[in-house]
Amino acid sequence: YRLRREARVAWDVLESKAFNELIATGIKVYLRLLQKRKWGMVKTHGKKKALYDDGGLVFTYAEARAMGISTSQFLFVMNKLIEVGLVDLQKQGGMAVGDINVYAISGRWRAYGTEAFRRVEKSRTLWLGHDVRSNMQKKIATENRRGVLRKSVPVYAK
Repeated sequence: YRLRREARVAWDVLESKAFNELIATGIKVYLRLLQKRKWGMVKTHGKKKALYDDGGLVFTYAEARAMGISTSQFLFVMNKLIEVGLVDLQKQGGMAVGDINVYAISGRWRAYGTEAFRRVEKSRTLWLGHDVRSNMQKKIATENRRGVLRKSVPVYAK
């Protein structure tokens, strides 16, 4: 997961209210996303300028673990980055194995803390019956049935 690219942060991002809301791990993840951007040089009016492609950024849980970030911490940080407007979710994965989230660097952070800010939250997408609440309901239904439940026996017992 080693990248040998620069991560350039604009001065107005560093001084923004949205950036100041981040914890250290959030800054680390944001810098990694900036590092993943593809860019190229464009010549305009005789001057060369770097043009960044802010979309199509993939950051997996495996990559976060390799960076020393736990799964729960990574989930919290990504939700915070989306909440403050530094990152947007382009495509939400999680419906099948190998289906990953795709992120984009956003400009919504400019309006963060004002009435004009458009709040976006990452929605939960799970198949019906595969979430924690459904499993809890199954357990309650099993405990409330009228018949006698069999006693569970460990495999190693005689």
